[in-house]
Amino acid sequence: MKNFLLLGVLSLLCLLSCKRMPLYVKEPSVKLDLELDLDEGTIPVPEHMKACFFASDGGGLYNTQFVGSDGGNLSVASGSYTLLVYSFGTEYIQIRGEGSLETIEAFTSDITVSKHTAFRRLTGTKAGEDAPIFYAPDYLLVAMTTVEVPEFTGENILAEVQLEPSSVVQTYSFEVTQVEGIDYVESAEAYVTNQARSYFIGRMEPSTEPATIWFPVEVDRESGVLETKFNTFGVLPGGSQTYIHFVVRNSGGQEVTFSKDITDQLAAPDHKIVVDEEITIPKPSGPSGFSPEVDPWQEEVRDVPIG
Repeated sequence: MKNFLLLGVLSLLCLLSCKRMPLYVKEPSVKLDLELDLDEGTIPVPEHMKACFFASDGGGLYNTQFVGSDGGNLSVASGSYTLLVYSFGTEYIQIRGEGSLETIEAFTSDITVSKHTAFRRLTGTKAGEDAPIFYAPDYLLVAMTTVEVPEFTGENILAEVQLEPSSVVQTYSFEVTQVEGIDYVESAEAYVTNQARSYFIGRMEPSTEPATIWFPVEVDRESGVLETKFNTFGVLPGGSQTYIHFVVRNSGGQEVTFSKDITDQLAAPDHKIVVDEEITIPKPSGPSGFSPEVDPWQEEVRDVPIG
């Protein structure tokens, strides 16, 4: 009996001393609308955009979330922020230094050893004598603004933000117009010197570290030209000469190389680089690993014993 009485008293004390604590529900607090500047359809639509909230007092990164290419709802505590949005999930671009707006940086990785070797054959340089070589960047769409997120008062009031992310890379077209023997071309690639190594997207400026970029070149046999479009984080300031070095291989593995000073063409407003000197691609001297030969089928009749 005493035990039951003691249990009842303890239960009553617990009821009187406990408070009902409301459950925290993570509500959306920012409605982000994105209208991407795709340069009249020349830039592919990214699958994802990354939204980064930085404390407006310089306190660094507070929160990161992902939305679709048209935006979406975001959840973040009330306060003042700088909101940085950029395209995410491209083939070559990587991001580092996300801790602050000063350090967040877009860059690409180093090219393969074989591509380094090809470049040294082109330029006659040795390891360590030239600038580092990296893949040319993809398109990178970026936008930034400040946002005030109100305190949650029980009513779901969203801070509405509209942004138009646009590309921060520079895009150029490249064309070799006179190619003799284009039917023999197996592959082509190019290198451009005197380029910015990376891009600081929180400061909206390219780095001053020098680099050479690499990119493949397409073969248009019908038009008889070699052509492509390539991106760069920017040409280094200071008036240094910029060269394009490219190599063309036929199906037999033979290489044809060419170099050209394109400093003036890079500065032109149309962003077109044209090589109009004639380039001759030799006919392969024999079959290669890329063009195997197969003997014609021969009919042979044999009796097959059964049983």
